[in-house]
Amino acid sequence: MTSSHLARSADPEDSAANSTPEFDAQFGPRATSLASFAEAVDRGDAISESDLDRLFACSGGRIRIADTLVRACANAGISAADVDPDRIDAMLSPELTPVVNGTTREAGALYLLTLFAWAPRITSGTVDLVHSAFAAAEVAESATATPEELTSLLLGQGLLTISTATDEVFTVPPLIRMLMRRVIATGSNTARRNPREAFGAAISNMFGRMRSDDRSGIAEVVDLVVETKNWLVLERAWARRSVNVFLDAPTAIEAYLRVPEDVLARNPILTLARSAARRIDSTRLKLGTDDGPTMLAATDFDSIVLPELHGKLQANPALPLSADEVAVLTTLEARTHRLNRENRLALNILEVGRERLRRLGEGEPGPTLMLQAELNLEHGRNLNVAGRFTEAMAMLQRVVQFAEIYTPNSPHPLLTGLVEHALAGMGYGHGSDMDRDMERARNNAARFGMATLPDERTALCIEMMRALDRLDLAEAERILAGLDDAKATGHLGPIPDIVRSLHSVYSGQATVAAKLLAESSRVRFVPMADIPSTRFSGIVNIASAVLVAAGEKKALQDLSDHMSPQSPGYSIVKARQALVFGQHDPLWSATAQTLAGDQGPRLKSSAMALRADILHHEGHTDDALETFVHVLDYCSITSSVLAIAQLSKTSRDALVSESADHPMWEALARSFGSGEVTAAELRRRLLDLPETSPLSPDFATDLTPAEQSLLFAIDSPKSVAQIAREFGVVSGTLKNRLSALYRKLGVRSRAEAVAYAHRQR
Repeated sequence: MTSSHLARSADPEDSAANSTPEFDAQFGPRATSLASFAEAVDRGDAISESDLDRLFACSGGRIRIADTLVRACANAGISAADVDPDRIDAMLSPELTPVVNGTTREAGALYLLTLFAWAPRITSGTVDLVHSAFAAAEVAESATATPEELTSLLLGQGLLTISTATDEVFTVPPLIRMLMRRVIATGSNTARRNPREAFGAAISNMFGRMRSDDRSGIAEVVDLVVETKNWLVLERAWARRSVNVFLDAPTAIEAYLRVPEDVLARNPILTLARSAARRIDSTRLKLGTDDGPTMLAATDFDSIVLPELHGKLQANPALPLSADEVAVLTTLEARTHRLNRENRLALNILEVGRERLRRLGEGEPGPTLMLQAELNLEHGRNLNVAGRFTEAMAMLQRVVQFAEIYTPNSPHPLLTGLVEHALAGMGYGHGSDMDRDMERARNNAARFGMATLPDERTALCIEMMRALDRLDLAEAERILAGLDDAKATGHLGPIPDIVRSLHSVYSGQATVAAKLLAESSRVRFVPMADIPSTRFSGIVNIASAVLVAAGEKKALQDLSDHMSPQSPGYSIVKARQALVFGQHDPLWSATAQTLAGDQGPRLKSSAMALRADILHHEGHTDDALETFVHVLDYCSITSSVLAIAQLSKTSRDALVSESADHPMWEALARSFGSGEVTAAELRRRLLDLPETSPLSPDFATDLTPAEQSLLFAIDSPKSVAQIAREFGVVSGTLKNRLSALYRKLGVRSRAEAVAYAHRQR
């Protein structure tokens, strides 16, 4: 049929009264009833009555479109009712493609229809987004009516219909939608932006004005991106929401997985986002659930590293990068170094990235608040590893503040920020702050529908340390069971095994604790001694206390021998070693270094406790009690009885009992923030503890550290020549040193010296 024949076939009163010439020119005349539509379409016997009804709805009553499709199907020998959308689109001739041009009201309506056509589902959120895109397109003034007026016009022309679905507002007839999606460009006199550009601007505006508690429209945005292939929108969504987007819109997983490789090759933000989508998709398959909070809590996004992006930040300083890209590349590279235990390199790259952000040109936008928060989170983690706890707490507090202000109803980065802030408090000794952080993290996780935290293993380690800080062994036992099941956390290092070993000591299993540390692949005393991080000073402190509790003098000596005097924790290990051998002056000197340092009250309380212990052993009871009161001071600050628990049982029992009336016990109990932990209960728990320092200091012989090392060395099957090589001297020199050692001990041979060592344990 020809177009003129189609025009004559329709009832003039049926079509002309309800049709607009400009729309008729684009789509052909419209039949507003099925009867006139059936009369106009040259269908022969190819279409049943039910299929005709469906075709009428799909074409919006536009006769020319329907007739073209029917004839194309007839020529192809297929039924119009059985054709899939791609083949239908191919059968609609190019001549049917609408042209959006001009400054008329109808041109503006067609532009609006183009926007509606790209939406997979037109919900109320989609309507708002389409209207916003229409405004962002800056449609010509003479064509401009309000979007509501133009929507009414489209409804009247059958180009937009009222949806019968409960969650949809409108639908675009499928054949009309196919044709409108062909419109890539519009006349410059119609609008300043084409539909794709208009959607991009509208989405940017939406993210910019979105309330902190509002996720409306995000699901529609993600679906729209897949349809329009406007991948830049996905980049903006990630920059604003990060992993929260997987909760905002479950279809985001598929959307990010569909980003083409050529787009990823030049976009680090989308590369990261797609890697995160792969990770959470793997979790979905593993758990067999689509529940967003469950998947998000179980997915380890923090272990994502992207080798293809590594080094890009420094490789080409002239490489043009946006602030968002600099933030992402800095975060990823620092994370890679941290996971490889290259903390110094991580901190260096963080400074490089921040300097590049500072050097952005005038007027250049900075990174989004979300990407800035993630950069701060990575920085805080690295400061934690470096033991720079006060700096870490300040940096991580910024993360928490951002989350509370801008994303209070989203789990990321609020939950991780709170847990990491608590971890910094554990290293430094802010016990009360740790309790508050963990309580807030748990409460918020429950509010988000999460049974566990994203950093559950880290959280459990912190909570177990807090249980041990107040000697609640039953609670520690309960947490220990959960710790075994929690997924590994890459940046914790030896912390889980150290905390576990301390629990064993308090439970009367000091030998088991020492074996745990000796066999742990994460502790490894010799590599640990070389770590240039003050974070590990606290770990070394607990590790050395465990060795003393198990009577492992030689292991303590080996740990001391492998530590450099510049190594964090060196002074506390030397002080504990001095206590074992009854060396007052070396202990006083070593503890002075700790007390004068800036490693926090947790370590200082242990140093002061070592002083109280040796004073009590020496019989200076008044001085020991006075020093013990200072221990209580530090313990109330750090909200922990760790230092008191490390005292030998004789000293602990005496000093706890003699100081029972001191008001600092009440202050210590209050620091735990619970009426259940009273001063009397704390004293009872301390008195019930088993021996944690069973070695009686040997005050008769004051051996130097070198002499102690030599004494331990000969307590082995090694020959004199082998030992000499280990000490880096010739055999003759070693024999001279052995002779001097024998004289000092009052023995005459190697065997007698070894026997002496065994008697002195």
